Amino acid sequence: MMVLLTFTLAAVVTFALRAWMTVAGGRLVESERFAELTALVTPAVLAAMIASALLLGHGHATTPAVASVAAVVAAFAVVRRTGNVGLGLALGLAVNACLMFVGLG
Repeated sequence: MMVLLTFTLAAVVTFALRAWMTVAGGRLVESERFAELTALVTPAVLAAMIASALLLGHGHATTPAVASVAAVVAAFAVVRRTGNVGLGLALGLAVNACLMFVGLG
């Protein structure tokens, strides 16, 4: 029971530290330079999550599936062109689902 409580507490503290930078960091500090750096935290976190999901499988480096790579490329292109992360996410998920449906996942 104590081990479960310890891991839960560690997870909550870790999540709170990451969420603070992503959600509240820009509002808490008035420095324009810090605001610019804080704006880069969310894309960096998303990029790290995507990279680890693509390149690691069961703790070992793997070759990513065609559907996953195509989804990331499509999402990146849309975000780069429109600046809309939500639209890029939606398109990336759609591309991934379609390619997995036809067997390229």
